[in-house]
Amino acid sequence: MRLLIFFCILSFFTFLSFVSPVPAAGLQSPSHQALADILNSQPTISLGMMTVGIDPDAVDKTLVSLYDENDMQPLWLENNQPGSRAHDLLRTLQHSDLDGLNPDDYKVAEILTLWHQNDETSRARLDVLLTLVLGRYVADMREGSADPCLLDPKLFAAARDQEVDILQVVNGALYTDNISAYLQNQAPAHFPYQGLRKELAHFRRLSRLGGWDTIPGGKTIKPNMSDPRLPLIVHRLKITGELQDSTTYFQRYEPVLVEAVKKFQRHFLLEPDGIIGKKTLTALNIPVDELVRKIILNMERWRWLPHRLDGKRIFVNIAGFRLFGATDEQMEITMPVIVGRVYHKTPVFTGSLRYVEVNPYWNVPDSIAVKEIVPSMQKDPNYLKNHSIRIFKGWAEDAPEIDPTNINWKIIGKKIKRYRLRQDPGPENSLGRIKFIFPNTNNIYLHDTPARQLFKRTIRSFSHGCIRVGKPLDLGVYVLKENKKPLDIDQLRKIIAGKKRKIILLDKRIPIHILYRTVRTAPATGEIFFYPDIYGRDALLARALFARKPLSLCRYLQ
Repeated sequence: MRLLIFFCILSFFTFLSFVSPVPAAGLQSPSHQALADILNSQPTISLGMMTVGIDPDAVDKTLVSLYDENDMQPLWLENNQPGSRAHDLLRTLQHSDLDGLNPDDYKVAEILTLWHQNDETSRARLDVLLTLVLGRYVADMREGSADPCLLDPKLFAAARDQEVDILQVVNGALYTDNISAYLQNQAPAHFPYQGLRKELAHFRRLSRLGGWDTIPGGKTIKPNMSDPRLPLIVHRLKITGELQDSTTYFQRYEPVLVEAVKKFQRHFLLEPDGIIGKKTLTALNIPVDELVRKIILNMERWRWLPHRLDGKRIFVNIAGFRLFGATDEQMEITMPVIVGRVYHKTPVFTGSLRYVEVNPYWNVPDSIAVKEIVPSMQKDPNYLKNHSIRIFKGWAEDAPEIDPTNINWKIIGKKIKRYRLRQDPGPENSLGRIKFIFPNTNNIYLHDTPARQLFKRTIRSFSHGCIRVGKPLDLGVYVLKENKKPLDIDQLRKIIAGKKRKIILLDKRIPIHILYRTVRTAPATGEIFFYPDIYGRDALLARALFARKPLSLCRYLQ
C-alpha cells in the first residue's frame, strides 16, 4: 500500500512537469548531469529517505523515469529558486508536528540547509529530496507513520484500513493548483482526529508554561478535611480546567472543590467519588508531556482508519469500556461495555455487522470447556444441568445428545474437545438474550450478559474476549431501525419471551470498528478523557512510533 502511495505521488509530478515554468535567462537550473548524478546514486538511501513498505530500488527507478519524462528538469524550482509549491510543501512539513508527526522524518533541517545554496549539486539534491519527502508525508498521513515491523500484527496491523483509494486521492490532486489544501486534506477529516489535534496544541501550550507541580503523597483526603496539599490540588485543577479560575483559598476540602475533583476523576475514568486517594493522586501527577505523548499515539491510531466516517457506524473503545453508535459522526447511542481480561485481550479490527441473534445458543469454546467446565464438573456433577448446558457427541448439527454421566470427568481432560457443549437460551445463558454478529477470524461478537452487576464497575475487563453490551435491547432497536421491517423494544421483548432462537438479518450491513483509544474528546463538550492502558498497548505503539529513524529500523530487523 505504501509503495502504491509513493508511486501515485510521483505520478503527480508527471502532470506538474507540463506546467513547470522555464528558468529565466541567465539563471542556471541544475544541469542534466547534476540531476542524473543524484538519481543514479540510490537517492532513496543516500538522501536518508528509505522507509517502511517501500522498495528503495523501485522508488529510485520511478524517480529516474519521472525526471527523464521531464527532460531532466527540476520539478520544484522556478527561476532556479524554490518555487511556490516548494514553499507550500516546506511550510506543511515544518508544521507536521501539529499532527503529532516528526518534522525530522521529512528532512526539514536538510531542506533548509539546501534552500539557499546555489550550486548545481545542492539544487539537484533539494529537488529530488522534496519529491521524496512529499511521498513519505502523504504515506504517513494516509496510513500512519509507525514502523509496521515493530507492531504486533495481532494487536495493530489489523486496525489499518486497506480500502483507501490512494490513486483516486492523488488523481484529484493533479487538477489543483493549491498544494497546501491538497496536503491538508490528507489528514483524517472526522471529529475524533481533529479533536485530538486541537488538544495536542493545548497540552503542548501547557507544557511550555511549565505544566504542574508534583503533589506529595499522604493520607486520603475526604470532603471537609483540611490538608496542606489543597493549594497544589487547586492549582492543578485550574490548569486543566476542572476548577474554574477562582481566587478562593480553600482551607478545607469544600463542596466546590469536591465537584472539581469528581470532574477530574471522570476525565481519567476513575470512580467519581470525590475522594482523593492513591489512584486520583497518581492521575493528578501524570506529567503533561506524558499526556502529550498519549494524544499523539491516539492520533496515529485514527490515521489507520478511513479518513471520513460517513454513514451509520458502531464504535467500541476497548480502553474506554464504551460503545458508540453514530451516523455521519452524529452521536445517536452510547452504552457501557465489558471487554476481555488482560489474558483474554479483545483484538482491534474492523468488521461488518450482518445479523442479530435473539435467544442464542452458546457453544462453549474449547478453551473454556477444558479450563473451566471440566474442573467444575469434577467438583459438582450437576454443574452442566444447573447451567442448562447440554453435551453432544460431535460438532455436526445432527450430532446426538449424550448423558454427561457417561463421561469420566476425572480423566477426560483435553479430550472434551471431541464433544460440543451447548448452553440453551434462557436467563442464565452466558450470551444473555441477544447477540450481534459481524463474522471475523477472531470469533468476536457483541452480546448481552446475565452478569449485569459488572456494569457498575469503572474498569470493566472481565470477558473472555467478546464484548458484553450494557443496553442490548436498545442496541438491537438501533441496528434494526433501518430495516424494511424495523422492530421496537416491545417487539424484541416479545420475541425473547418466546424463548426460541431467531436470526434477524440486517437489510444493510453496518461497519463496526473495535478500537483501542486511551484518549478521547467529546464532540458535544470538547472535554478530553484519558483512559487506562489496560493491555499495555500504548507502550508497544510508542516503541514503533517514536523509535522511527530516517533509515528504517525494519531494514535491520527483518
